[in-house]
Amino acid sequence: MTIQEKLTLLKGIMKREGLEAYIISGSDPHNNEYLPSAWKQREWISGFTGSFGTVVVTLESAGLWTDTRYFIQAKKQLADSSIELHKLRVPHAIDYPEWLSTTLKPGNHVGVDGFCMSVQDIANLRDKLSTNNIKVVEKTDLLGEIWLDRPALPETPVCLLSEKYAGESVKNKIDFIKKELHSYHADYFLFSALDEIAWLFNIRGQDIEYNPLVICYAIVGKEKSWLFVKQTKLSSKATAELQRNGIEIRDYHHVSLFLEELEKGCQFLADLHTLNYAIYNKLQAKFSVTDIPSPIIQKKAIKNPIEIDGFKKACIKDGIAMTRFFFWLEQVMHSGTVSEFEAAEELTAFRAQCPDYVSDSFHTISAYGPNAALPHYSAIHGKDAILQPKGLYLVDSGGQYLYGTTDITRTIPLGELTRQEKEDYTLVLKGMIALSRCIFPKGTTGANMDIVARQPLWNNKTNFGHGTGHGVGHFLCVHEGPQDIRQAWRAQPILPGMITSNEPGIYREGMHGIRHENLIICKELETNEFGEWCEFDTLTLCYFDTSGLVIELLNEDEKKWLNTYHAKVYKQLSPYLTKEEAEWLKYKVKEI
Repeated sequence: MTIQEKLTLLKGIMKREGLEAYIISGSDPHNNEYLPSAWKQREWISGFTGSFGTVVVTLESAGLWTDTRYFIQAKKQLADSSIELHKLRVPHAIDYPEWLSTTLKPGNHVGVDGFCMSVQDIANLRDKLSTNNIKVVEKTDLLGEIWLDRPALPETPVCLLSEKYAGESVKNKIDFIKKELHSYHADYFLFSALDEIAWLFNIRGQDIEYNPLVICYAIVGKEKSWLFVKQTKLSSKATAELQRNGIEIRDYHHVSLFLEELEKGCQFLADLHTLNYAIYNKLQAKFSVTDIPSPIIQKKAIKNPIEIDGFKKACIKDGIAMTRFFFWLEQVMHSGTVSEFEAAEELTAFRAQCPDYVSDSFHTISAYGPNAALPHYSAIHGKDAILQPKGLYLVDSGGQYLYGTTDITRTIPLGELTRQEKEDYTLVLKGMIALSRCIFPKGTTGANMDIVARQPLWNNKTNFGHGTGHGVGHFLCVHEGPQDIRQAWRAQPILPGMITSNEPGIYREGMHGIRHENLIICKELETNEFGEWCEFDTLTLCYFDTSGLVIELLNEDEKKWLNTYHAKVYKQLSPYLTKEEAEWLKYKVKEI
């Protein structure tokens, strides 16, 4: 079916159900950023493949709301679909709740799938629409009626993450949650966010591409815990180990049945920012529910010493793969036959040579020339660009290793550059170096720090539309909260032990895109009469191609940082490279 045919069928169902609008959130029952195929409703109805956005269908129109990362991509993918692009995170942006409140008439009905929207999202929607007497109606997934070849939920096995990698036992983690129950005088804590459950029970899976997650729910009580998962995914050994930690296994679809078995009036804790509305309805109909931020979010963001050592090891393995990839690319560059897609596959192959490699941590962004101006560009085999011995090539990639997750971007010259390309390349690196060198009082937020990376760009009246940094999970999701570094305010300090990306950029539509990205860890520096001070240590190990720089734009401190970093890269990586590769890297990291 074409997109327009799908929309026509959906509108017919909406009329039958008495709905003037229907919201397709682009999420799933666990509030995931990346989705298993069965829950890629937004992509199926619109053709848009980005990781963020909401589709709203009315009887007269359809629209997609997404942010600056995807404007160019969405414009292309929505062409001829009749779906209008609505831009977010720009001046005067109007999000879909406000748009619906002014577009629909009083008394109209808006349908939502309660399993695929959080309690907070629906509360916000109802708040916006109630002023105009527009009703929000929970419906089952309306797309199921017309999506006849919808994929089934995955059947991949559940694996246990050894404590030698996790750095903390399941028992200790469960005891941590039980202390929360005690402090709130509650009986149970319900978890639905998959990365939180994976951390809590030290389990990993392959249910979602690039993310080692298991589709499940979890409940921790005062005496025992429950894991709701498809039981065929667990080996007898895994089941026995979970049971030894006081965890009872129930079927994934039996959460509601379990809640019905409990005595009325129990006290539940839940994070309503991630809990889906349908499960919340089951809870609040019978129990007292207290909304608190999940204590796991910050706990898992502050890495323990074993996790930090794992990240460092993963960055060495990643650096070896990246070095070999760029060495290979330089050898084959003049053949004129390497495409963006093929280059990405080759990089994956280099990573896969490591025995502890599990998968990529996200879909590699392999973008040459104008394609790199799309921050989240995705090369399609047969429709991608051929790399040429000129201009800039951007590759944003990462790996999942048993002991850590990586995320790295390098933009490299493939040949002759224009003055504009060189200046932009240099300004982005200046911003990255500035954040890498930042010293700050303990308790400083990411929003406070964002200007540090942007100032060199702002001084030259350039900017970028995405955030400067995001948290990264330990053999978990490559995008992890609660911390980030961006202009939007979030009252979350960057704390010692948190690992965050550092990735400023410049994007010129139709010309080029540049992004440099390393992972940085916050660590304590010193305490004096002015308070406690922190700094960043760079974990990523991969050279920056200095041939793209306008050297005179760098000050002495920036040159010193780059030379010191390059010396570290060579020292850490060269023992694992062939003699030829090591000599090549030595040339790439020569002092400037």
